[in-house]
Amino acid sequence: MTRYGQSPQMQRLEKFVARVREQGLYPDIPVVESAATEPVVRIEGKDLLLFCSNNLLGMSSHGEVKAAAAAAVEKYGLGSGGSRVMAANLDVHVRLEQRIAEFLGREDAICFAAGYMANVGTIPALMRIDFLASLNLNDMALNFTGKRRKVESQVDWDLFSEEANHASDVDGVRLSRAEPHIYGHKDMVGLGAALAASRHHSKIVISDGVFSMDGDIAPIPEIVALAKSHQAMVMVDDAHGIGVLGAKGRGSLEHLGVASDDVDILMGTFTKAFGGIGGFVAGSTALIDYLRISARTYIFSAPIPPAIAAGLITSIDIVDREPWRHEKALENAAYFRRKVEAAGFDTLGSETHIVPVLIGREDAAVRMAEGLRGHGIIAPKVHYPAVPVGRSRIRFVMTCQHNQAQIDYLLRSLRGLKTELNL
Repeated sequence: MTRYGQSPQMQRLEKFVARVREQGLYPDIPVVESAATEPVVRIEGKDLLLFCSNNLLGMSSHGEVKAAAAAAVEKYGLGSGGSRVMAANLDVHVRLEQRIAEFLGREDAICFAAGYMANVGTIPALMRIDFLASLNLNDMALNFTGKRRKVESQVDWDLFSEEANHASDVDGVRLSRAEPHIYGHKDMVGLGAALAASRHHSKIVISDGVFSMDGDIAPIPEIVALAKSHQAMVMVDDAHGIGVLGAKGRGSLEHLGVASDDVDILMGTFTKAFGGIGGFVAGSTALIDYLRISARTYIFSAPIPPAIAAGLITSIDIVDREPWRHEKALENAAYFRRKVEAAGFDTLGSETHIVPVLIGREDAAVRMAEGLRGHGIIAPKVHYPAVPVGRSRIRFVMTCQHNQAQIDYLLRSLRGLKTELNL
Protein backbone atom coordinates (compact mmCIF):
# COMPACT_ATOMS: atom_id res chain seq x y z
CA MET A 1 0.00 0.00 0.00
CA THR A 2 1.34 3.43 -0.94
CA ARG A 3 2.11 5.60 2.07
CA TYR A 4 0.21 8.87 2.41
CA GLY A 5 1.87 11.65 0.46
CA GLN A 6 4.48 9.47 -1.22
CA SER A 7 5.45 10.93 -4.59
CA PRO A 8 5.58 8.89 -7.82
CA GLN A 9 9.33 9.45 -7.87
CA MET A 10 9.73 7.90 -4.42
CA GLN A 11 7.51 4.99 -5.46
CA ARG A 12 9.82 4.23 -8.40
CA LEU A 13 12.83 4.46 -6.10
CA GLU A 14 11.27 2.09 -3.58
CA LYS A 15 10.36 -0.45 -6.25
CA PHE A 16 13.86 -0.40 -7.71
CA VAL A 17 15.53 -1.02 -4.34
CA ALA A 18 13.05 -3.84 -3.63
CA ARG A 19 13.91 -5.48 -6.97
CA VAL A 20 17.64 -5.25 -6.27
CA ARG A 21 17.07 -6.92 -2.89
CA GLU A 22 14.91 -9.67 -4.43
CA GLN A 23 17.68 -10.51 -6.91
CA GLY A 24 20.23 -10.79 -4.11
CA LEU A 25 22.33 -7.93 -5.48
CA TYR A 26 21.88 -5.47 -2.61
CA PRO A 27 25.16 -5.29 -0.66
CA ASP A 28 25.16 -7.47 2.43
CA ILE A 29 27.59 -5.40 4.45
CA PRO A 30 28.53 -6.97 7.80
CA VAL A 31 28.70 -4.86 10.93
CA VAL A 32 32.25 -5.20 12.26
CA GLU A 33 32.66 -5.06 16.04
CA SER A 34 36.44 -4.63 15.98
CA ALA A 35 38.99 -2.73 13.89
CA ALA A 36 38.09 -3.34 10.25
CA THR A 37 41.75 -3.12 9.23
CA GLU A 38 43.09 -6.41 10.56
CA PRO A 39 43.22 -9.90 8.98
CA VAL A 40 40.82 -11.19 11.65
CA VAL A 41 37.69 -9.21 12.53
CA ARG A 42 34.82 -9.70 14.96
CA ILE A 43 31.31 -10.00 13.48
CA GLU A 44 28.27 -11.07 15.50
CA GLY A 45 30.55 -12.32 18.24
CA LYS A 46 32.62 -14.51 15.92
CA ASP A 47 36.12 -14.17 14.44
CA LEU A 48 36.24 -14.10 10.63
CA LEU A 49 39.09 -13.77 8.15
CA LEU A 50 39.06 -10.48 6.25
CA PHE A 51 40.44 -10.33 2.71
CA CYS A 52 39.27 -6.89 1.61
CA SER A 53 40.98 -4.39 3.92
CA ASN A 54 42.98 -1.63 2.26
CA ASN A 55 45.22 -1.38 5.33
CA LEU A 56 47.90 -2.90 3.12
CA LEU A 57 50.97 -2.29 5.26
CA GLY A 58 49.45 -2.48 8.75
CA MET A 59 49.79 1.25 9.41
CA SER A 60 46.28 1.85 10.76
CA SER A 61 47.01 -0.07 13.97
CA HIS A 62 50.74 0.61 14.27
CA GLY A 63 51.66 1.75 17.76
CA GLU A 64 53.74 4.74 16.65
CA VAL A 65 51.00 5.94 14.33
CA LYS A 66 48.32 5.68 17.00
CA ALA A 67 50.54 7.50 19.50
CA ALA A 68 51.10 10.37 17.06
CA ALA A 69 47.37 10.63 16.39
CA ALA A 70 46.53 10.56 20.11
CA ALA A 71 49.02 13.34 20.85
CA ALA A 72 47.52 15.42 18.06
CA VAL A 73 44.01 15.01 19.50
CA GLU A 74 45.28 16.54 22.73
CA LYS A 75 46.85 19.44 20.83
CA TYR A 76 44.29 20.17 18.09
CA GLY A 77 41.04 18.53 19.23
CA LEU A 78 38.83 16.45 16.99
CA GLY A 79 38.30 18.66 13.94
CA SER A 80 39.80 21.65 12.18
CA GLY A 81 36.95 24.13 12.62
CA GLY A 82 36.56 24.94 8.94
CA SER A 83 38.22 24.87 5.55
CA ARG A 84 41.91 25.66 5.22
CA VAL A 85 41.23 28.89 3.32
CA MET A 86 39.05 30.04 6.26
CA ALA A 87 41.85 30.10 8.86
CA ALA A 88 42.02 26.34 9.46
CA ASN A 89 45.35 25.95 7.67
CA LEU A 90 47.04 23.98 10.43
CA ASP A 91 50.78 23.42 10.61
CA VAL A 92 50.21 19.66 10.72
CA HIS A 93 48.52 19.79 7.29
CA VAL A 94 51.45 21.75 5.86
CA ARG A 95 53.90 19.21 7.27
CA LEU A 96 51.90 16.32 5.82
CA GLU A 97 51.98 17.90 2.36
CA GLN A 98 55.70 18.50 2.63
CA ARG A 99 56.30 14.92 3.76
CA ILE A 100 54.32 13.22 1.01
CA ALA A 101 55.91 15.50 -1.62
CA GLU A 102 59.34 14.57 -0.29
CA PHE A 103 58.44 10.86 -0.27
CA LEU A 104 57.42 11.03 -3.93
CA GLY A 105 60.23 13.32 -5.08
CA ARG A 106 57.87 16.14 -6.04
CA GLU A 107 58.14 19.87 -5.50
CA ASP A 108 54.88 20.16 -3.58
CA ALA A 109 51.58 18.48 -2.76
CA ILE A 110 48.02 19.42 -1.82
CA CYS A 111 45.85 17.29 0.47
CA PHE A 112 42.10 16.68 0.29
CA ALA A 113 39.74 15.14 2.84
CA ALA A 114 39.30 12.07 0.61
CA GLY A 115 40.88 10.58 -2.48
CA TYR A 116 37.56 10.95 -4.28
CA MET A 117 37.64 14.67 -3.57
CA ALA A 118 41.16 14.95 -4.95
CA ASN A 119 40.05 13.71 -8.36
CA VAL A 120 36.68 15.47 -8.61
CA GLY A 121 38.39 18.69 -7.53
CA THR A 122 41.55 18.52 -9.62
CA ILE A 123 40.25 17.48 -13.04
CA PRO A 124 37.55 20.19 -13.35
CA ALA A 125 39.99 22.79 -11.98
CA LEU A 126 42.41 22.07 -14.82
CA MET A 127 39.67 22.52 -17.40
CA ARG A 128 38.88 25.99 -15.98
CA ILE A 129 42.33 27.49 -16.47
CA ASP A 130 41.41 29.25 -19.74
CA PHE A 131 38.34 30.82 -18.15
CA LEU A 132 40.18 31.94 -15.04
CA ALA A 133 43.14 33.28 -17.02
CA SER A 134 40.78 35.34 -19.17
CA LEU A 135 39.36 37.27 -16.23
CA ASN A 136 40.32 40.86 -15.53
CA LEU A 137 41.70 40.40 -12.03
CA ASN A 138 41.34 44.13 -11.32
CA ASP A 139 37.62 43.95 -11.96
CA MET A 140 36.31 40.42 -11.40
CA ALA A 141 32.77 41.54 -12.24
CA LEU A 142 33.73 42.59 -15.77
CA ASN A 143 32.00 40.24 -18.23
CA PHE A 144 32.17 37.49 -15.60
CA THR A 145 28.73 36.04 -16.31
CA GLY A 146 29.23 35.92 -20.05
CA LYS A 147 32.66 34.35 -19.77
CA ARG A 148 31.41 31.78 -17.28
CA ARG A 149 28.57 30.72 -19.55
CA LYS A 150 30.99 30.32 -22.43
CA VAL A 151 33.38 28.09 -20.50
CA GLU A 152 30.51 26.03 -19.11
CA SER A 153 29.20 25.36 -22.59
CA GLN A 154 32.56 24.83 -24.30
CA VAL A 155 35.78 23.61 -22.69
CA ASP A 156 38.70 23.88 -25.09
CA TRP A 157 40.45 20.72 -23.93
CA ASP A 158 40.64 17.19 -25.26
CA LEU A 159 40.51 14.77 -22.36
CA PHE A 160 41.57 11.14 -22.87
CA SER A 161 40.44 8.78 -20.10
CA GLU A 162 41.06 5.04 -19.64
CA GLU A 163 37.86 3.01 -19.66
CA ALA A 164 38.82 1.16 -16.46
CA ASN A 165 39.61 4.29 -14.44
CA HIS A 166 38.26 4.63 -10.91
CA ALA A 167 34.79 6.13 -10.39
CA SER A 168 36.32 9.28 -8.90
CA ASP A 169 38.25 9.88 -12.12
CA VAL A 170 35.09 9.24 -14.14
CA ASP A 171 33.13 11.74 -12.05
CA GLY A 172 35.96 14.28 -12.24
CA VAL A 173 35.82 13.99 -16.02
CA ARG A 174 32.04 14.47 -16.02
CA LEU A 175 32.27 17.54 -13.81
CA SER A 176 34.97 19.03 -16.03
CA ARG A 177 32.41 19.64 -18.81
CA ALA A 178 35.04 18.59 -21.34
CA GLU A 179 34.05 16.07 -23.99
CA PRO A 180 35.96 12.93 -23.01
CA HIS A 181 37.59 10.44 -25.33
CA ILE A 182 37.40 7.06 -23.61
CA TYR A 183 40.08 4.67 -24.85
CA GLY A 184 40.04 0.91 -24.33
CA HIS A 185 41.74 -0.79 -21.41
CA LYS A 186 45.53 -0.42 -21.92
CA ASP A 187 44.87 0.17 -25.64
CA MET A 188 47.84 2.28 -26.70
CA VAL A 189 47.00 2.02 -30.40
CA GLY A 190 43.57 3.48 -29.70
CA LEU A 191 45.00 6.21 -27.49
CA GLY A 192 47.56 7.14 -30.12
CA ALA A 193 44.89 7.40 -32.81
CA ALA A 194 42.66 9.54 -30.57
CA LEU A 195 45.54 11.88 -29.73
CA ALA A 196 46.47 12.20 -33.38
CA ALA A 197 42.88 13.17 -34.23
CA SER A 198 42.77 15.85 -31.54
CA ARG A 199 42.28 19.41 -32.73
CA HIS A 200 42.47 21.25 -29.41
CA HIS A 201 45.69 22.84 -28.23
CA SER A 202 45.18 21.61 -24.65
CA LYS A 203 45.20 17.85 -24.04
CA ILE A 204 45.43 15.58 -21.02
CA VAL A 205 45.61 11.79 -20.62
CA ILE A 206 44.21 10.38 -17.38
CA SER A 207 44.87 6.81 -16.24
CA ASP A 208 44.93 4.79 -13.07
CA GLY A 209 48.34 3.41 -12.15
CA VAL A 210 46.90 0.20 -10.69
CA PHE A 211 43.38 -0.65 -11.81
CA SER A 212 41.27 -1.26 -8.73
CA MET A 213 38.98 -3.99 -10.08
CA ASP A 214 41.55 -6.06 -12.02
CA GLY A 215 44.76 -5.43 -10.09
CA ASP A 216 46.81 -4.88 -13.25
CA ILE A 217 49.16 -1.99 -13.99
CA ALA A 218 48.80 0.71 -16.65
CA PRO A 219 51.41 0.94 -19.44
CA ILE A 220 52.61 4.30 -18.14
CA PRO A 221 55.86 4.44 -20.20
CA GLU A 222 53.82 4.12 -23.39
CA ILE A 223 51.26 6.67 -22.18
CA VAL A 224 54.05 9.15 -21.41
CA ALA A 225 55.68 8.62 -24.82
CA LEU A 226 52.39 9.20 -26.66
CA ALA A 227 51.59 12.24 -24.55
CA LYS A 228 55.00 13.79 -25.24
CA SER A 229 54.65 13.29 -28.97
CA HIS A 230 51.28 15.09 -28.92
CA GLN A 231 52.15 17.73 -26.29
CA ALA A 232 49.59 16.39 -23.82
CA MET A 233 49.67 16.46 -20.05
CA VAL A 234 49.57 13.19 -18.09
CA MET A 235 47.67 12.53 -14.86
CA VAL A 236 48.12 9.21 -13.05
CA ASP A 237 45.79 8.13 -10.26
CA ASP A 238 48.16 5.88 -8.32
CA ALA A 239 45.95 5.36 -5.29
CA HIS A 240 46.67 1.61 -5.26
CA GLY A 241 50.32 1.83 -6.28
CA ILE A 242 51.93 4.42 -4.01
CA GLY A 243 53.47 2.81 -0.94
CA VAL A 244 53.27 -0.68 -2.43
CA LEU A 245 54.96 -0.83 -5.84
CA GLY A 246 58.58 -0.01 -6.63
CA ALA A 247 61.76 -0.86 -4.75
CA LYS A 248 61.19 2.02 -2.33
CA GLY A 249 57.39 1.97 -2.46
CA ARG A 250 57.11 5.09 -4.59
CA GLY A 251 54.42 3.51 -6.73
CA SER A 252 53.71 2.55 -10.33
CA LEU A 253 56.12 5.12 -11.77
CA GLU A 254 59.07 3.73 -9.82
CA HIS A 255 57.96 0.16 -10.56
CA LEU A 256 57.96 0.88 -14.31
CA GLY A 257 61.06 3.10 -14.36
CA VAL A 258 59.18 6.29 -15.26
CA ALA A 259 60.79 9.57 -14.20
CA SER A 260 58.57 11.61 -11.88
CA ASP A 261 58.87 14.67 -14.15
CA ASP A 262 57.29 12.70 -16.99
CA VAL A 263 53.93 12.67 -15.19
CA ASP A 264 52.55 16.16 -14.62
CA ILE A 265 49.94 15.23 -12.02
CA LEU A 266 50.31 12.35 -9.57
CA MET A 267 47.27 11.59 -7.45
CA GLY A 268 47.28 9.25 -4.46
CA THR A 269 45.45 8.33 -1.31
CA PHE A 270 46.32 7.93 2.35
CA THR A 271 43.68 5.21 2.79
CA LYS A 272 45.62 2.29 1.38
CA ALA A 273 49.33 1.94 2.14
CA PHE A 274 49.34 4.62 4.83
CA GLY A 275 46.37 3.32 6.82
CA GLY A 276 44.45 6.57 7.27
CA ILE A 277 42.08 8.62 5.15
CA GLY A 278 42.43 11.44 2.66
CA GLY A 279 43.84 12.07 -0.78
CA PHE A 280 46.52 14.19 -2.35
CA VAL A 281 47.89 15.51 -5.60
CA ALA A 282 51.67 15.92 -6.00
CA GLY A 283 53.45 17.87 -8.71
CA SER A 284 55.17 21.12 -9.48
CA THR A 285 54.90 24.16 -7.24
CA ALA A 286 52.95 25.98 -9.96
CA LEU A 287 50.40 23.16 -10.27
CA ILE A 288 49.82 22.94 -6.51
CA ASP A 289 49.58 26.73 -6.13
CA TYR A 290 46.96 26.76 -8.88
CA LEU A 291 44.89 23.98 -7.29
CA ARG A 292 44.80 25.85 -3.97
CA ILE A 293 42.83 28.64 -5.66
CA SER A 294 40.78 26.58 -8.13
CA ALA A 295 39.94 23.10 -6.73
CA ARG A 296 36.49 23.48 -5.24
CA THR A 297 36.76 20.36 -3.07
CA TYR A 298 39.79 21.94 -1.38
CA ILE A 299 38.42 25.47 -1.05
CA PHE A 300 34.91 24.61 0.16
CA SER A 301 35.55 21.61 2.39
CA ALA A 302 37.18 20.87 5.72
CA PRO A 303 40.55 19.09 5.52
CA ILE A 304 41.78 15.76 6.84
CA PRO A 305 41.23 15.72 10.63
CA PRO A 306 44.43 17.00 12.28
CA ALA A 307 44.93 13.85 14.36
CA ILE A 308 44.77 11.73 11.21
CA ALA A 309 47.22 14.08 9.48
CA ALA A 310 49.69 13.71 12.35
CA GLY A 311 49.37 9.93 12.28
CA LEU A 312 49.91 9.93 8.52
CA ILE A 313 53.21 11.78 8.80
CA THR A 314 54.47 9.03 11.12
CA SER A 315 53.00 6.38 8.81
CA ILE A 316 54.94 7.72 5.82
CA ASP A 317 58.13 7.66 7.89
CA ILE A 318 57.56 4.00 8.81
CA VAL A 319 56.69 2.94 5.26
CA ASP A 320 59.84 4.71 4.09
CA ARG A 321 62.12 2.90 6.53
CA GLU A 322 60.49 -0.56 6.42
CA PRO A 323 60.27 -1.76 2.79
CA TRP A 324 59.63 -5.31 4.00
CA ARG A 325 56.00 -4.33 4.46
CA HIS A 326 55.19 -3.75 0.79
CA GLU A 327 57.44 -6.66 -0.19
CA LYS A 328 55.46 -9.00 2.08
CA ALA A 329 52.10 -7.79 0.75
CA LEU A 330 53.18 -8.46 -2.83
CA GLU A 331 54.71 -11.81 -1.83
CA ASN A 332 51.39 -12.88 -0.27
CA ALA A 333 49.52 -11.79 -3.39
CA ALA A 334 51.89 -13.68 -5.70
CA TYR A 335 51.51 -16.85 -3.63
CA PHE A 336 47.71 -16.62 -3.60
CA ARG A 337 47.53 -15.78 -7.30
CA ARG A 338 49.74 -18.72 -8.28
CA LYS A 339 47.76 -21.20 -6.20
CA VAL A 340 44.29 -19.97 -7.13
CA GLU A 341 45.14 -19.99 -10.84
CA ALA A 342 46.39 -23.56 -10.43
CA ALA A 343 42.94 -24.37 -9.02
CA GLY A 344 41.37 -23.25 -12.30
CA PHE A 345 40.35 -19.68 -11.47
CA ASP A 346 40.96 -16.65 -13.69
CA THR A 347 42.63 -13.70 -11.91
CA LEU A 348 42.16 -11.31 -14.85
CA GLY A 349 45.81 -10.40 -15.30
CA SER A 350 46.38 -9.24 -11.74
CA GLU A 351 49.94 -8.11 -11.01
CA THR A 352 49.54 -6.54 -7.59
CA HIS A 353 48.08 -6.99 -4.10
CA ILE A 354 44.58 -6.83 -5.64
CA VAL A 355 43.67 -10.31 -6.86
CA PRO A 356 40.20 -10.68 -8.40
CA VAL A 357 38.76 -14.15 -8.98
CA LEU A 358 36.40 -14.12 -11.94
CA ILE A 359 33.04 -15.79 -11.31
CA GLY A 360 31.02 -14.48 -14.25
CA ARG A 361 27.29 -14.43 -13.62
CA GLU A 362 26.00 -12.07 -10.96
CA ASP A 363 23.95 -14.76 -9.19
CA ALA A 364 26.98 -17.08 -9.06
CA ALA A 365 29.09 -14.33 -7.49
CA VAL A 366 26.39 -13.85 -4.86
CA ARG A 367 26.48 -17.57 -4.03
CA MET A 368 30.27 -17.60 -3.88
CA ALA A 369 30.37 -14.64 -1.49
CA GLU A 370 27.74 -16.29 0.69
CA GLY A 371 29.66 -19.56 0.60
CA LEU A 372 32.85 -17.83 1.70
CA ARG A 373 30.96 -16.17 4.55
CA GLY A 374 29.82 -19.61 5.61
CA HIS A 375 33.49 -20.60 5.76
CA GLY A 376 34.25 -17.63 7.99
CA ILE A 377 35.76 -15.47 5.22
CA ILE A 378 34.80 -11.90 4.30
CA ALA A 379 35.53 -10.88 0.70
CA PRO A 380 33.25 -8.71 -1.45
CA LYS A 381 31.45 -9.69 -4.61
CA VAL A 382 31.85 -7.08 -7.33
CA HIS A 383 29.28 -6.80 -10.09
CA TYR A 384 27.71 -4.24 -12.41
CA PRO A 385 28.01 -1.24 -12.44
CA ALA A 386 31.50 -1.56 -10.89
CA VAL A 387 32.42 -4.10 -13.60
CA PRO A 388 30.74 -5.11 -16.90
CA VAL A 389 27.68 -7.37 -16.82
CA GLY A 390 28.73 -11.03 -16.78
CA ARG A 391 32.18 -10.22 -15.38
CA SER A 392 31.30 -10.45 -11.70
CA ARG A 393 34.09 -11.45 -9.37
CA ILE A 394 35.24 -11.85 -5.81
CA ARG A 395 37.89 -9.22 -5.12
CA PHE A 396 40.63 -10.24 -2.70
CA VAL A 397 43.21 -7.89 -1.22
CA MET A 398 46.39 -9.27 0.30
CA THR A 399 48.17 -7.30 3.02
CA CYS A 400 51.50 -7.70 4.75
CA GLN A 401 49.63 -8.94 7.84
CA HIS A 402 48.10 -12.06 6.27
CA ASN A 403 49.99 -15.27 6.98
CA GLN A 404 50.30 -18.36 4.82
CA ALA A 405 47.98 -20.44 6.99
CA GLN A 406 45.19 -17.90 6.46
CA ILE A 407 45.79 -17.80 2.71
CA ASP A 408 45.89 -21.60 2.49
CA TYR A 409 42.55 -21.81 4.31
CA LEU A 410 41.09 -19.35 1.79
CA LEU A 411 42.42 -21.48 -1.08
CA ARG A 412 40.90 -24.67 0.35
CA SER A 413 37.57 -22.90 0.75
CA LEU A 414 37.61 -21.61 -2.83
CA ARG A 415 38.46 -25.04 -4.24
CA GLY A 416 35.64 -26.63 -2.26
CA LEU A 417 33.09 -23.99 -3.26
CA LYS A 418 34.10 -24.25 -6.91
CA THR A 419 33.08 -27.90 -6.88
CA GLU A 420 30.03 -27.37 -4.67
CA LEU A 421 28.66 -24.52 -6.84
CA ASN A 422 29.70 -26.19 -10.10
CA LEU A 423 31.66 -23.17 -11.30
